[in-house]
Amino acid sequence: MKKHEKLLLVFFSGITVLFVANILYRRYVLGIEMDFRMFDEGTTVLAWAFIISFFVSMVILVSWRLRKRYEAGKKPVSGLYRASFWLSFIPSVLLMVGSVSSMWGGFTFLSDTVYYGGEAFWGTFTIYGIFLFGVIIPVFPVMIFWQLLYLVKRRKYRKLMKAGSK
Repeated sequence: MKKHEKLLLVFFSGITVLFVANILYRRYVLGIEMDFRMFDEGTTVLAWAFIISFFVSMVILVSWRLRKRYEAGKKPVSGLYRASFWLSFIPSVLLMVGSVSSMWGGFTFLSDTVYYGGEAFWGTFTIYGIFLFGVIIPVFPVMIFWQLLYLVKRRKYRKLMKAGSK
């Protein structure tokens, strides 16, 4: 691993530690409940910094691993990376199946009204896909980021392999 990559990882690890320490301090020392009141201006800035540091750390580690494989004479994008790329589509497929099944089974949210058809499809898709797995538990942003990173790195190393074979 290059020196600047190590320094970046240490820096972004520090941001993660600061964010977690802030959350734990606010929860257990100040007694603030874990809801919207926990995020004041400082905590919000740390939260955004944590999100950015997570994605940058992911890029650094994946780039380092692929470069290490390439320097060892192996194919940079292995079958495991390819499998993880295809497996990352499973949550999207399950969301679509769940949304389609709610068209006939019905969908209800915060009321006694049961929706069917297109309203049930979009209700399920919105609540589960965008709100739950996009915001609360960030499955889809991480998954999409991984897919884009895989495609970019795969294309880069394919060009590198073609240039090396000429």
